[in-house]
Amino acid sequence: TNPVWVAESLLANGVGATGPDGILKNFVGDAKFNTDGTGTFGTYTGTWRFDETEAKLIITSASLSIPIILNITELTSTSLKVQGSIPDPLNLTGPPINIQMTFKAK
Repeated sequence: TNPVWVAESLLANGVGATGPDGILKNFVGDAKFNTDGTGTFGTYTGTWRFDETEAKLIITSASLSIPIILNITELTSTSLKVQGSIPDPLNLTGPPINIQMTFKAK
């Protein structure tokens, strides 16, 4: 697959999450997955890897308080779709926020 992707759709609980207060606003832009496991993900710089089954994508960055673990729901030469859940940064004891990200090859 292509190592550079551009964010096409970033949703939190089914709603667009890229506005000024959007929880996924910093993922807007390109995502680059370098072969050495480093990458950029919107405004984040960090590392990426697959889990043992290669069904999950794990992204870590010093700018993120926790690793983001996402289920890969589609990976083709032109489309990358992932989904998962993250703690609500405004209510850490509340229910998690379900996120869906869709990228297209650049």
